[in-house]
Amino acid sequence: MVDEKQASRDKLATYLYPLPQFGASGGMAFFSSYLAMLLTDIYMLPVVLAGALETIRGILGWIFGPVFGLLLDRVSSKTGKYWKLLAIGTIVGTGANAMTFILPSMSDDPSTLAFPVFILGVLMAVFGSFSGSVLNTIFPKLSTDPQVRSYLAVGQKLGRDGGKTLWGLIVPPMLTYFIAAGGSEAAGWASMSYVIGIFGIAINLVYAFILKGSSLEKEDVVAGPARKKVPLSVVFKTLFQNKALLAMFTGFTIHKIYYFFQILTATYYFRYVVGDLNRLGFFMTAFNLSAVVGSFFGGTIWIRIWKDSKKAFVASGAMHVIFLAILTMVIKTASITVFLLFVALASFFAGALEAYLMPMFAAAADWHAWKTGERSDGITMAVYGLTVRCSTTISTIIRTALLAAAGYDAAAYAQGAAPSEAVLGLLRNFQALYPMLMGVVAFAIVQIFFPITDKKLAKIHEEIKAGRVGEARNEEVVANA
Repeated sequence: MVDEKQASRDKLATYLYPLPQFGASGGMAFFSSYLAMLLTDIYMLPVVLAGALETIRGILGWIFGPVFGLLLDRVSSKTGKYWKLLAIGTIVGTGANAMTFILPSMSDDPSTLAFPVFILGVLMAVFGSFSGSVLNTIFPKLSTDPQVRSYLAVGQKLGRDGGKTLWGLIVPPMLTYFIAAGGSEAAGWASMSYVIGIFGIAINLVYAFILKGSSLEKEDVVAGPARKKVPLSVVFKTLFQNKALLAMFTGFTIHKIYYFFQILTATYYFRYVVGDLNRLGFFMTAFNLSAVVGSFFGGTIWIRIWKDSKKAFVASGAMHVIFLAILTMVIKTASITVFLLFVALASFFAGALEAYLMPMFAAAADWHAWKTGERSDGITMAVYGLTVRCSTTISTIIRTALLAAAGYDAAAYAQGAAPSEAVLGLLRNFQALYPMLMGVVAFAIVQIFFPITDKKLAKIHEEIKAGRVGEARNEEVVANA
């Protein structure tokens, strides 16, 4: 009876793994998408200072993500460690994020609040790393089956982008209502933040409770005779020799840099190029809903066509780049309908490749476990989270520098001045040209340097189960698979 209850709890922890992504979707649709404009157009901070604040937060995330991943590999708790860190990280991290949007409503001059925004950014970076590290670390532990991992990745995408689609439709009209009801933009953005913040915290606490009673809270062990901890020097040496992990880190980072170009400049694009911020909801719907459908397509149909995760990933990337190239050619003269059509088509295949993204990172983690004889999923999968943080920071630096160079001036626009053609052209390039060029590089890197096929991964799992890990591993068997 106890075993049946434990098995049921473990299944619940597996099946509901995408739940935290759904909980975070509101924050992604509002906090992430509107942050740049919040800093420049609500706090009225100079674009360079706003970019610097975002960059500092990103750099801190670079540091704390891997550190917490390493700690998860090295520490244990009698009452469980994952659920605690997930709960704490969610409450403090999401609370700090919401407070960043609430603060302007408490001040007559938000431009004086740069230092409190900095402190909140530090809290977001530190405590956001808690929850992110937990969710990344447990992913390879949920299943070793590539198909199950793919389904979990699709579930994550459905939860994340499905939620973003819903919130993308809800936020613009709700924000307009709150602004009218509150009498100012600052008051409206604050009210929206309460709704988003409470939603995100509540959903993640539910999953933390489920995780508390699961077997994942027990120390997992790689099959094999060695029980002694592998020295950190060996862990790091193997990490930097992990060709699959390095290829995915580099390719995915480049991909996410231009993803953040598109998402974080969308508010600017619709306010200044399209001239109607209310249409941003249509963009978010096209961008996110097509990605959700694409991820389901990738995990069910596309993989059957290509019969291998890497091949399916690169083929999705190629189709994604083709539609970005077409968008680049027509964006200046295209109607909003045509623009949204090609955004949706490009996003569809960007969604398709996400069915294999985390499974390919998990495959790199399995290779690391086979190579060293010990699972180090915390530090290995922290690289997945690090790609998002690195890309956010690099994207922010590039975006800030280019906007400043083009002469973006929110204060002047608030007084009725129109953006220059240089600014408008830059906003178009953020949506099409730059993503197309960077996409070519990103997917070429994965195609050339990622060495693990699904057949090789199956052999690695066989070796781990048989205890042939670390010095006892059979390199030739895997190489010939």
